[in-house]
Amino acid sequence: MASVPLWLYTTAGCHLCARLEATLQALRADVTLTRVEIAFDTQLSERYATRIPVLASASGAEYSLADGEEVLPEWLRAQGVEQRLEQGVEMTPPAEHDSATEPQGPALRNGRRFLR
Repeated sequence: MASVPLWLYTTAGCHLCARLEATLQALRADVTLTRVEIAFDTQLSERYATRIPVLASASGAEYSLADGEEVLPEWLRAQGVEQRLEQGVEMTPPAEHDSATEPQGPALRNGRRFLR
C-alpha cells in the first residue's frame, strides 16, 4: 500500500503539533506529511489559529486534537492510512493504578511512551 498524503496545518513552536507528529510516528502511520505554516497566510490563520494542529487529507477531511486522540486511529483508517501500531502501545491513558496488578507493556499518552 502506498503512503497516504496528509497536510499538517501548524505554526512555529507549536508543542501540540509536535505531540501529534509523535503520535503519528508511534502509530507508524504510513503517511507523507506536508507541513503547512499558517502564520503567513491570513485565511489559514483565521481558519486554523485556534484549532492547530489540524491534519487534512486529499479528500478534505480534517482531524484536530480537539476531536480527541482516541479517534485518530479510526480517522487515519478512514483516509486509507495503514498503521502498524507497536504491540503493547495504547492510545488511551491506562486505568487507575492498582498496586495488586502486575506491570504491563508501554502505553502512549499525549504522544509519549510510558512504561507501566
